[in-house]
Amino acid sequence: MCGRTACTLAPDDICRACGYKNKQDKQVQPKWQDPPGGQQYYTSYNMSPGRHTPVLVSVAHFNTDGDVRERVVQPMQWGLVPSWHKGEPSSVGYNMNNCRSDGMLTKRSFKSPLEKGQRCVVLADGFYEWHTGKVGKKQPYFIYFPQATYTEPKEEIKEETKESGDDDVGVEWKGRRLLTMAGVFDKWTPKEGGAPLFTYSIITVDSSPAMTWIHHRMPAILDGDNEVRDWLDFGAIPLSKAVKLIRPVTCIQSHPVSTVVNNSRNNTPECITKVDLENPKKSASSKLMMSWLGKHKKEPDGQSVEIKKEDTVTEPDDKKLKQS
Repeated sequence: MCGRTACTLAPDDICRACGYKNKQDKQVQPKWQDPPGGQQYYTSYNMSPGRHTPVLVSVAHFNTDGDVRERVVQPMQWGLVPSWHKGEPSSVGYNMNNCRSDGMLTKRSFKSPLEKGQRCVVLADGFYEWHTGKVGKKQPYFIYFPQATYTEPKEEIKEETKESGDDDVGVEWKGRRLLTMAGVFDKWTPKEGGAPLFTYSIITVDSSPAMTWIHHRMPAILDGDNEVRDWLDFGAIPLSKAVKLIRPVTCIQSHPVSTVVNNSRNNTPECITKVDLENPKKSASSKLMMSWLGKHKKEPDGQSVEIKKEDTVTEPDDKKLKQS
């Protein structure tokens, strides 16, 4: 299961982080292209379904004359909307953020695009999962690829940097290693015409020993560029062979984070910062809330103030899609 991620790199840095060798064995970077219809990708420490996030795909999906081995990064909406769906896409996507591996070749919503070669790689700094303790308390964890060095996140996310140029192509990326998750995408077009909507689902599998103690499901993670290449190359790698890449992996690490991430509206470095469960400290947001409650506990007339609960995380699950 995967219902929340973080992706904090700007577009040009994402392209540099996804460098690969082309058929001439030359180090190149995928191009970035914005999605149609004016939708945009915005960096976030707390991504939830419905947002547009970076997805790596073969350029041949957008250019029939393009080399299937060449790649492009395009943001797509998280939560697959089948191409054949009738009605508003918003009624479908939030229930389709995950694609269970045991049903991806039988359910029409996933089988159809996979048979067309519409395989993608979902990019993120990492994803969140909640471990349920003995007393029912849920503790969030941030899961990601092991990094060469770990540095605490900066207070601000870099929104824009200089555009990638030819002088950057051969330079080895020394920043964060992005998590690469196998996905399936589709293109939905409004019946009345207009810009198409590209959407995706993250394929999930039973958890590996590295994850089972946190949760029984995990994303299908592609470890290394060879696996990314084979998943994307629908021309040379048939689906029957590509699905062998869909399995649990142990090449991940995790650390506990603040429950501030439970609210999808919270978007600060605190979401991914490691916390000490043995010596918990109140977060800045918690201190602010306690201060507010202390000051506004009662109105002048003695009546208690109604405190509305913030939206809390809900664990997404696959639901049967009603076909029109």
